[in-house]
Amino acid sequence: MAEEFANKIKRLELENFTCFGKVAMDFSPGINVIIGENGTGKTHLLKVLYGMSSEAYINSTVFESLFKVFSSSELVKNGSDKSKIVLTHKNKLFPPKVILKNPVKGAFVAEPPAIYKNFDRLFVPTMEILSWFKGFIPSYENRESYIDETYYYLAKAIDPLPLKGSALEKQEPLMSELQEAINGKVIRRGNDFFIEFIDEGKAFPVQTVATGINKLAQLIYLIMNGSLTKDTILFWDEPEANLNPKYILVVSKFLQTLAKAGCQIFVATHDYLLPYDLSLSKEYQDVEGDVPEMKFFSLFKGENGTEVEEGATMPDLHHDSIHEGLSQHNNREDILFRKSLNPQV
Repeated sequence: MAEEFANKIKRLELENFTCFGKVAMDFSPGINVIIGENGTGKTHLLKVLYGMSSEAYINSTVFESLFKVFSSSELVKNGSDKSKIVLTHKNKLFPPKVILKNPVKGAFVAEPPAIYKNFDRLFVPTMEILSWFKGFIPSYENRESYIDETYYYLAKAIDPLPLKGSALEKQEPLMSELQEAINGKVIRRGNDFFIEFIDEGKAFPVQTVATGINKLAQLIYLIMNGSLTKDTILFWDEPEANLNPKYILVVSKFLQTLAKAGCQIFVATHDYLLPYDLSLSKEYQDVEGDVPEMKFFSLFKGENGTEVEEGATMPDLHHDSIHEGLSQHNNREDILFRKSLNPQV
């Protein structure tokens, strides 16, 4: 078990942080799926994990890397004076447990104070940026911007040129499924990106390609340039955005490929297909064969803020807003069908 968690996040505890009351989450070394209604803190959870695992220069009152990924400095839950974050992990460059306390609202204190070296991690926000990458980094660095800081970090991850030779060959197994799904490959010319579709025989600028395909192309390029490897901790917010359902199944398979290679993954989603397709693999792993470790988390509103429920599969969760929405739809269809048979009902 210790080897499974090498250079990975094991546990997170939050107390009065943004919308959270007091919660603790024990993670899988493979795939961690996070669901919940809007406003329950799914993105906040990804951001605090990402911020706590980034390179940080900590003195008595500063944890700058954490604050950068939040658009608001109000990280303490409304109505609270103090908050605490505890991250437990397996990384020899870190102390095994990093604690941030907030004794005075707005000023976090690290225990122990130190200079921490970052995990190999990548945050992928909701929108793709290949189509507006050109000129974004200098513009963000030199101009006021209201764009979420995570897009800047993603742009910096995209910026390196592709690997070559044996280094690129090692990455091939991670991107082959995605290349097959879009039936093409990603090409970079300067700071412009193109997708060369096999059937078309020519390359198209990503600005002219569907956003959903660009999202998959963006992942392909991050693998090509070494920003996403088997050792990466991947944080992906709403992978389903702008994706046709058939591509959701591609993403499900891709995430399992990454996890089996060694990548730890945190995914926040509103989608029905993605968590339930992953759950099916786990439920029928005797039939599926090689299935990576997974865990499913549901965020829901409690009396004292957001609470968390966890399970080995989706059916283990009692708070499932995704299934509730689908059930309401099915009930409506059933009512309409019965009315169509007997309009007097």
